[in-house]
Amino acid sequence: MPTPKTITISLPAEMGREIEKVAKQEHRTVSELLRETFRQYQALRHLKDVSQGARKAVKKRKLTPKDFGGPFEP
Repeated sequence: MPTPKTITISLPAEMGREIEKVAKQEHRTVSELLRETFRQYQALRHLKDVSQGARKAVKKRKLTPKDFGGPFEP
């Protein structure tokens, strides 16, 4: 396993308490909870990038719903 990178962040006190509460409820460490949160954030960013690329490709090629062969309505 690679050497971990320690990062210090500042949060509003209430948010910090809520993170600790959720971590405890899920029997996880705060680090595990925040790592999972960041992985989900990265996945969402990737999906947005893919979606934006697809929209640009559709627009560039002037595709319509009929081009996709489904019973779509504009």
